[in-house]
Amino acid sequence: MTGMKQDAIWNCARADLLVATSHGDPDVFLWEHSVRVAQNAARIARLPDVASHRVDQTALLAAALYHDAVWVIGFREGRVDRKDILLSPPPDFAWGQAAAWMETRLASVLTPGSLRRAASAIRDLGAREAESIEGRILTEANNLDEFGLPALWPAIRRGLIEGKGVQAVIDTWRRKKEYQFWGARVRDSFRFPSVRKLAERRLRRVERIMAELERHHQGLDIVEAASPSPRRPATKKKTK
Repeated sequence: MTGMKQDAIWNCARADLLVATSHGDPDVFLWEHSVRVAQNAARIARLPDVASHRVDQTALLAAALYHDAVWVIGFREGRVDRKDILLSPPPDFAWGQAAAWMETRLASVLTPGSLRRAASAIRDLGAREAESIEGRILTEANNLDEFGLPALWPAIRRGLIEGKGVQAVIDTWRRKKEYQFWGARVRDSFRFPSVRKLAERRLRRVERIMAELERHHQGLDIVEAASPSPRRPATKKKTK
């Protein structure tokens, strides 16, 4: 029965969260983010330092998929341009509106108890400290999506829309690193030690990739290939 409910949630969310481009094709930007958060929330719930908590998995799935629904609501009402979705800070009322819309859309799918827990988890995103375990997991899953390679896509998407290029992505990354943004973000965003370690690991990998991106963008690998390799000093043959 739980599996059938979760399938129904996935189907409803996909129908609700995909928005159309001017050509009528689906824009999957918001949907892919929602899917990653939902999948990662379920996986975080199974980590050793989280698994001891009793989690309503159905409520967690619904909350994770619909947590950014305010963008779709704004788009449908003509207040939000499709190209601005997820590329600017959400309004103050975002979580409350997303929770209320989710409750309406899934009223016939979830039990009243799971519906309340899902709505509470979404509203917890705007709180300093989430009260429910579903809210804590959702918060960490949503924050974790800012780390790792998929987090580069919003910067690339923004650059394409604004006519900027690779250098703008590199410069933004460098500024955040210089101001120690990422270290502070890790400290403030994660309460579960295992998720914090995952964020730190992802961050280190992205740092290596960004360094390589800058090398390739500037052609430094070509410069290195054109430079003569330093000769090793000849070793004298041993005489018997």
